[in-house]
Amino acid sequence: MINYLRTLLVGALVLNSSAFAKSLEPNDDLERELAYLAAERQVVVTASKMEEHVDKTIATTTVITQDDIAHIGARNLIDVLRLVPGIGITQTQFGWREIEVRGVKTVLSEKVQIMLNGHPLDHNLQNAGSAWVYDDLPVDTIKRVEVVRGPGSALYGANAFLAVINIITLNAKDLNGVQTSAGWGSFDTQQYRASWGKQFDNSAEAAVHFNFTDTDGINSPIPADSLSAKGLNSSAPGKSQLTEGRYDLEWQLGYQDFKLDGRYINKKAGAFFGAATVLSDDRTQQDYNDYFLRLSRAWKINDNFTVDTQVFHDFFSYDNIWQTASSQFIRTGLQDTRTGGEIQANYHVSDAQTLISGFSYAKEQQSNLIDQAGPDPAHLTAALPSTEERRRERWGVYVEDVWDPLKNLRLSLGARYDRYNDFGGTFNPRMGFNWEFIKNYSLKFSYGTAYRAPAFGELGLVNNPVLLGNPTLKPEEVKTFETGVIAHPVSGLTTQATYYHSAINQIISQVHVQAAISQYDNSGSVIAEGVELEMRYDFDGNLQGSYVSANHVLQHSIQLGRQLADVPRQRTNLTANWAFDNTWSSFAHVLIKGDTLRDLGDTRDSVPGYALLDLGLLGKNMFGKKVDVSFNVYNLFDKRYYDPAPASLNFVGDYQMAGRAFFGHVSLKF
Repeated sequence: MINYLRTLLVGALVLNSSAFAKSLEPNDDLERELAYLAAERQVVVTASKMEEHVDKTIATTTVITQDDIAHIGARNLIDVLRLVPGIGITQTQFGWREIEVRGVKTVLSEKVQIMLNGHPLDHNLQNAGSAWVYDDLPVDTIKRVEVVRGPGSALYGANAFLAVINIITLNAKDLNGVQTSAGWGSFDTQQYRASWGKQFDNSAEAAVHFNFTDTDGINSPIPADSLSAKGLNSSAPGKSQLTEGRYDLEWQLGYQDFKLDGRYINKKAGAFFGAATVLSDDRTQQDYNDYFLRLSRAWKINDNFTVDTQVFHDFFSYDNIWQTASSQFIRTGLQDTRTGGEIQANYHVSDAQTLISGFSYAKEQQSNLIDQAGPDPAHLTAALPSTEERRRERWGVYVEDVWDPLKNLRLSLGARYDRYNDFGGTFNPRMGFNWEFIKNYSLKFSYGTAYRAPAFGELGLVNNPVLLGNPTLKPEEVKTFETGVIAHPVSGLTTQATYYHSAINQIISQVHVQAAISQYDNSGSVIAEGVELEMRYDFDGNLQGSYVSANHVLQHSIQLGRQLADVPRQRTNLTANWAFDNTWSSFAHVLIKGDTLRDLGDTRDSVPGYALLDLGLLGKNMFGKKVDVSFNVYNLFDKRYYDPAPASLNFVGDYQMAGRAFFGHVSLKF
């Protein structure tokens, strides 16, 4: 492993070191741009619902800017998240991606709250989570991504459990005209984007984004499935059928203090591996529709007191056909809606203290159920319902005090109470401090709790021969404390070390109630602890625009006295960006993932760890600052590596991931 890693690192340095053959003269335009980009990276709004410096917040926060996204050659949101310390990405049998945070992951990633411009995207009330619609979100319209690790329910309520990921997109001011982009790559991947934005003299503004993506998927080999394991007629061996296509439309309209924004997404996909662990053909289809519409207004009462109000409507639907046997199919579908509003008051007591308080209300409903079955997807007949129509009302009230009693000390104290009509109330506090005990050296500490609300499917799953819902479920709970040090020992160098400890209780899991029947129940607990180490050095002088960064996590998650399955103990990211001149730069990224243990009772060997090398070349602001181009190679050495497959799937081996892949991209500004 060490020799292989050394080969990767030497290869990355050799391929990029020629960039420094020619020294650069200082450039005022470049210095101004780099100063702006550095400022973008140092500001966060998600951690406390107010703008603050990342070094001042009590939360563990990572900010990825548009410039960072361009340099790493990210194709979608998942590519961005792979570089965040404490976060890992794995493939599921259905084609969705699992977002692991601090050594804890689930198939639906429902313990991670993904937001778009501050609006929660967990619109799927049946299964919770939003990764399966937003995992492949295109990045061309993203201005920045703010990732806050740790509990966030004190501010954001449900499902802000292990992390909050806030995607902030380009607005009218950022666009100031028309932008288009296109990308092409391996697996017949295509991406197209068109954006327009304008600020008018009468204080009106408008921004519109359209994205289209299509790919044939990686076509991983499937040596066997559950049918072949039972000696039945099977299509295996064969290839996975994870085709994916999506188009989406986002809009931001504003006039004076009013704003109307939203996003519509239609996503169609095949399956990596079938729902019943059967190798599927192209008759397996996933079809998702997701949108939200939000009307908001900011009210300025006086210079120190503002009130933000909003009303919103969220919609999610799916209509899926799954192959369950060689000649049997099922069709399931439903619609979920959420309608509500929120009011938030912001009072600046002084330059050193801000009070934030708010109230939210939402009504959630599930309807239009589809349940069909039969041997031919074109002629299915009605079947017993797999879930039930449900309604839920909930409200929440929260308060937060951010106070700097000294110039080098920030204190934060907040709490939120949420009340649901189906399972009751939950109270979640958060507190902490950030103390710059020596100039450029800060100590942080925080403690907070969070909850994950039971999904409609967990409460009301019916007519399933092996799994039943449970209407008496309570929310999952987590208590987390973390402490860390942020240091700037020399100019251009930022380092951070964070220790966290999380106790997760009332986990919603499947518990056997009869010989072959399970039911959802609040059963079990997990202790997750670990250390996250981060470093970034930005060069100056003739090497301005170049940087090196690294992060390493050592995580230990224990359930029933045993390390959690399917998550590694260690993960490392090494990155380097070499700026050839004001236009051209190259990028190298090495991902190192440790071995992955199996579940209790699974006698197979651990999933081997691996190291991958990605390289990229970026040209910016060409032809009068109108054109950007990039070309990237992923998994340069064509390493064969795998994501873990549970033993319960009767699957031979594990999920083979993509080999060497290429992607080229061009962006135009008018």
